[in-house]
Amino acid sequence: MAKSLVTESAEDLFYRAEEDIIAVKELLGGVFYPADRKYNIIYFHATQAVEKFLKGYIISKGKNIKKAHDLDYIQKIATETDISFSKIRNDCILLNDFLPNIKYNSKNPITKNNINKIIKSLDTVCNFPLIKTMRDLFAQKHKYEIVSEITTAPARSGNGKK
Repeated sequence: MAKSLVTESAEDLFYRAEEDIIAVKELLGGVFYPADRKYNIIYFHATQAVEKFLKGYIISKGKNIKKAHDLDYIQKIATETDISFSKIRNDCILLNDFLPNIKYNSKNPITKNNINKIIKSLDTVCNFPLIKTMRDLFAQKHKYEIVSEITTAPARSGNGKK
């Protein structure tokens, strides 16, 4: 049974989530990939970050959680841990909705409008007070920076750097 439970620590999950956010930020600002080709990659990292933040919070409260990628399920467990997580339910549902379309389909169903919504939901979860407090705590403890704001504004230069 333990095999099917998440075994990483909250700190490890939060650190890895921060890496996913960095990937999102870099992909949004870069020009290496055509926009329509990178939307699925941005979406993947956005959902991974949210998944890791939620699981990290749950684990930090001494609870176990199954290895799963369904954000609706993970958000429900987080809400059982603290009712205030109900405030981000719609963001988790929105992020979850795109998964079946990109996982096994070669067509790109994610548009610029979708990416704007995805990034807004990612920002909401990243800055949700219980998550943000832990992000700040772990970043200070382990001396790394966190991305405080993610934007879909295009990069200004041609080399993908801001």
